[in-house]
Amino acid sequence: MLKTATLWILALLLTLASAVYQRQTGPTYPLDGELDLDGARVAYSLTRTHGGPGDQEVVVTAEDPVVTGTVTWRRYTSNEQWTTAPMERRDDLLVAALPHQPPAGKIEYRLTITRGAEERALPASGVIVTRFKGAVAAWALIPHIIFMFTAMLVSNFAGFE
Repeated sequence: MLKTATLWILALLLTLASAVYQRQTGPTYPLDGELDLDGARVAYSLTRTHGGPGDQEVVVTAEDPVVTGTVTWRRYTSNEQWTTAPMERRDDLLVAALPHQPPAGKIEYRLTITRGAEERALPASGVIVTRFKGAVAAWALIPHIIFMFTAMLVSNFAGFE
């Protein structure tokens, strides 16, 4: 009995740890960071998923009004030309919009942040891929999540057993 209870506790801990790890490193987790651009601090949290109606906003915090930026994007895995647009300044923020896509549509994008003669790309290499998703009703989503985590818990227990 004690052995079984211990295995269930271990299975629960592994399931919860896996959920936290997925949430922090999964493909929809934002890319966060900050950079020093010619003495000005620029903070960013670049999203990789958009679940609502309308365009996806891309926001960078840059208190120095001299800092400017552009966003360059195209549909993911397409041979389309890259589209570049300037980021709009709103107080301490630089903001751009990625055009809304149908559910399961993806856009790859990158930013160029400039202050004076210094220019930096975000991300430093490659692109960020963002996924558009449609709204999922709670009646479908809640049972899905419950079944997924229950299956993980039982399979972890079976593995320990």
